[in-house]
Amino acid sequence: MRTDTLKYKYSYNADQADLYQTLVNEQLKYFQRTDPRIRHLEKGTRIQAQLTTKMKKFTTTNTMTVKDIVKNKLFQFETKQPDGEILQTYEFETNKRGKKFLIYSEQNTFNNARNQTNFIFIGMLYKFFYNRGVKKRMQYLDDLAIG
Repeated sequence: MRTDTLKYKYSYNADQADLYQTLVNEQLKYFQRTDPRIRHLEKGTRIQAQLTTKMKKFTTTNTMTVKDIVKNKLFQFETKQPDGEILQTYEFETNKRGKKFLIYSEQNTFNNARNQTNFIFIGMLYKFFYNRGVKKRMQYLDDLAIG
């Protein structure tokens, strides 16, 4: 795994198609809060949102774009910030034993080398909080999909 990528692997209980649809529905709600005209998500769907940066903790205008969407397999979007971009990916995987996982990752790319290096070092500490937050999010989606 790249040093600029954070990753979390979650073993889920819901039906894969239900969990995928729940994930897409939740992302759609998020996009609709910014632009109520959006009716469905597809590759290229884009919004502008006010988000707080991880590193400097200030609010910036960001562009979020759906980069890839493969039904029941993958949902990926990119957040472009003034200092760089974050590629966020939800991907479904089944191991050799048939155990199902939803893998979430964030690949962070910064516009200058200093910020990229700082993130690599801070990322080690941030990983603890990242894992806690992502686990809660995955459990929420799983529970919602089970219904």
